[in-house]
Amino acid sequence: MKQQFEEQFDVIVVGAGAAGLSAALSAIQEAERTGRPEPRVAVLERSTKDIRGGNTRWSGAYLRLESPTSPVPNLVEYGVESSNSYADRTYYEVLAHEVPAAFTWLLEQGVKLAQLPTIFLTASSTRFQPVGGGIQIVEPLFEVLERTSASIFYETTARNLITDVDGAIIGLNVLDSDGRSHAYGTSNVILACGGFQGDEELMTRYVGRNAYRIPPISRGGQNNRGDGLRMALEVGAGTAGQFDLFHAEPKDPRSSVAEAVVMTFPYGIIVNTSGKRFIDEGAKTVDLTYERLARQIAQEDDSIAYAVFDQKVKGIPGYEHAIGTDVEPYSADTIEELEALLSLPAGSLVQTVADFNNACLLDQEGFDSKGLDGLAAQPDSQPAKSNWARPLVDGPFFAYPQICANVFTFGGVKTDTAARVVTSDGHVIPGLYGAGEMTGLYYEAYAGSTSVMRSITFGRMAGRNAVNDTSRTTTINQNEEVHV
Repeated sequence: MKQQFEEQFDVIVVGAGAAGLSAALSAIQEAERTGRPEPRVAVLERSTKDIRGGNTRWSGAYLRLESPTSPVPNLVEYGVESSNSYADRTYYEVLAHEVPAAFTWLLEQGVKLAQLPTIFLTASSTRFQPVGGGIQIVEPLFEVLERTSASIFYETTARNLITDVDGAIIGLNVLDSDGRSHAYGTSNVILACGGFQGDEELMTRYVGRNAYRIPPISRGGQNNRGDGLRMALEVGAGTAGQFDLFHAEPKDPRSSVAEAVVMTFPYGIIVNTSGKRFIDEGAKTVDLTYERLARQIAQEDDSIAYAVFDQKVKGIPGYEHAIGTDVEPYSADTIEELEALLSLPAGSLVQTVADFNNACLLDQEGFDSKGLDGLAAQPDSQPAKSNWARPLVDGPFFAYPQICANVFTFGGVKTDTAARVVTSDGHVIPGLYGAGEMTGLYYEAYAGSTSVMRSITFGRMAGRNAVNDTSRTTTINQNEEVHV
């Protein structure tokens, strides 16, 4: 069949978060660097202009860097070990190698990075982040992009890829804000449109039980509906990453802010709607336990829990940095009153707290909020608490509700180390690239503070490689024989 295209582009980027913006800008700048005409680049953004930027806009955008342009020395080992050795070591090796150039480039675009207090009060790896959060990656990059000839299409959804009879990319079908279909010709498509956390059907298909109770953590995540994954699979892409798992965070469901987390939970207790503890809140440092807590909350009755504290927690240095929610906690002078405020079964929280308090050591001198202090408790008929076990006796007492929220999904499209989408047999799909959260990498647990870092690094790589593939950056014949 013959395909007519309304417009021609050299590169179409689907998605305008960290990965997509890095790809679009790098494609244009690479052509300039090599003395070629500025390529015709289109960027498709599903959101409206005022909330553009995908998941990145709403993220704290923590980066596992030891300086603004250097990854932490153990990045490769950390990434592989976090996945229980299922992750692609070569991918992490390339990431570590490419980060210095990618982040030197990012700083040149006007993004400012700093080592700021994190939400983790216990000792953890060095982290940098943009001053002001992920929006301070999105807007500076958009500002540079808008000074180029790139076409930015808002409220536009990519529908399906168009290939020729040999399987090479030659175009893309899209829907505009009015639901009208358009066909754009292109020799290169870069998929950077996130995971599938915003699609309830895909979440249920892959994640399973109670998936409908797990919302995206941010407004940006609501637009991540698996379009890139679906389109890529339709043209033969392979997959990578653990499809039944996702980056989870415990979140205050009352709050509308992104990442409304309460990362002080190791210093209190967590109870379910039966008023009972169900997890060791102090098993490890908070950066290694919050995902497990969030996922366990999703499996509890009603998929909600409560983080309960007394006043001692407010004396921990940096306490305020670990509270992301903007809604005040439930507060009461007694545990009995707090129990009633939370609508827990009569006597349940009172008994749980009493049994927990009785199991705490009398000697509290060893308490150390910054590291594993061995201050343990083993209450009867409750999980042990391995560290930071202090009795809840100093009122007023307070509690934050907690649900499991989905930051991004782990399963995605398979790419090689040049950011090219490949089949399950490792064959490159000509003209198709992928970067960011829609590409699969993670297994077992999230390798913290690497998502935005890899999005920028491999997004930049995808844009540069798309332009440098001179065999693909040619105008497509309007009457090209295609396969849809």
